[in-house]
Amino acid sequence: MTKIYGFVAEFNPFHNGHKLFIDSIKQKYHPDVLIAVMSGNFVQRGDFAILDKWTRARIAIELGVDLVVELPMAFAVQPAELFAKGAVELLQQLKIDTLVFGTENQVDFMEIAQKSVEVDGKFQQNYQKSSADNLTDYYESLGIDIAKLPNQLLGLNYVRQIKKQNLPISIKTIERRGNFSATEIRRRLKNNQDITELAPSLTQDALTENNLVTWENYFPYLKYQVVNSSITELQQIYQMVEGLEYKLKKEITTSNSFVQFVEQIKSKRYTMARLRRLMIYTLLNVKESEINYVYKNPYLRILGFNDIGQKYLNSLKKQDLYLLTRIGKKEAKTLDLEIKADRIRQLLTNQEENFGKIPYMKGVH
Repeated sequence: MTKIYGFVAEFNPFHNGHKLFIDSIKQKYHPDVLIAVMSGNFVQRGDFAILDKWTRARIAIELGVDLVVELPMAFAVQPAELFAKGAVELLQQLKIDTLVFGTENQVDFMEIAQKSVEVDGKFQQNYQKSSADNLTDYYESLGIDIAKLPNQLLGLNYVRQIKKQNLPISIKTIERRGNFSATEIRRRLKNNQDITELAPSLTQDALTENNLVTWENYFPYLKYQVVNSSITELQQIYQMVEGLEYKLKKEITTSNSFVQFVEQIKSKRYTMARLRRLMIYTLLNVKESEINYVYKNPYLRILGFNDIGQKYLNSLKKQDLYLLTRIGKKEAKTLDLEIKADRIRQLLTNQEENFGKIPYMKGVH
C-alpha cells in the first residue's frame, strides 16, 4: 500500500534542523510520497517570510520534499488553531494517510487532544490573565508545555483537528535534535553574524542573493495606512476588536519603528504575535469577507515538485480538487487575497509572485 506522508512548515528560512527532520522521516518511516504544506509570503507569527515562497519551495524540493503546496495567507497568518485547521484540511484534500511533526519531548498527543476537544475551550479561566496565559496553564495541567515549547502547541492543534473532524489520518512524531532555529538565523542575519553551521548552502546562497524582507522595511507603508484611514475604515479590518483602532491611531504618530509601535499598543490582553498578525491585516487592509471567501473556496496552489510529486499529482487529478499550477485571469478571483498580499511584498522586491510563475520542478521529464 502506498504511504503518503504530510507535514506543515514555514521554512523561514530552511535550516539544518529541517533537513534532519526530512531525513529522519524517510529513514524511520519510508514514505512513498512526502508532502509539505508551506506558508506563503507571510507567516504565522505575523511577519514577512524572509525569503519568497518560490525560493523556499525550491530549497525544500532540492533537499528531500516531493511536493510543496502553499498554505493560503487566510490560514497562515492566524493563531495556532486556525493555522492548524487550514493546514490539516489541505493535507486531507491531498489524501495523506499520515501527518508527521517534530516535537521537543514525547507526550501522548492523542490523549491530550482528546481531552481538550471534549472540554472545547470551556475550562476554568483566571480573568486576571490573558486568554493566551489561561490556555498555557490549561495545557500545562494536561502535561504539555506550550510556553517554552511552542511547536508542541502546533502539533497538538494538528491532532485536535484530526480528532474534531474525525479524519482518517494517523500521527507520527520526530524528536527534534540539534540546536537549530529559524529565529536564531534571522537574529544573526539582522546582526550580520555567520549562519554557516545552522543552514544548508542552498539557504545561505539564497539569503545572499535575495532581498531579505522584514517588518521594518514596511513600517512606512503601515504608518501611511493607519494615518490615512478613518476610524470607521480601521474598524472594518479583520480582527480589529475592542477599540484597538483608537490605540493604533493614538500611537502611530509617535512611533519611529515597527517594534516600538507594537510595544506601545501591547497590553495584557493581547500577545505580541496576535498584534503582529493584526498589523499584517492592517497593512493589507484585509476584510473578514476576504478571509471567509478563501475558507469557502478551497484550492491547492502547487509551488514545487519532483518526479515522485508529479506522479502523485497526476493521480490526484482524477479527484474533484482545484489544483493550481498556473495563474491566469480565471484563477485570479480565487487567489484575490493572496495576489493582493504578494503585491505588497513586490513593492520592495520587484519580483512577480503569481502571474507567469510555474512550480519548481526537479527531475521532471
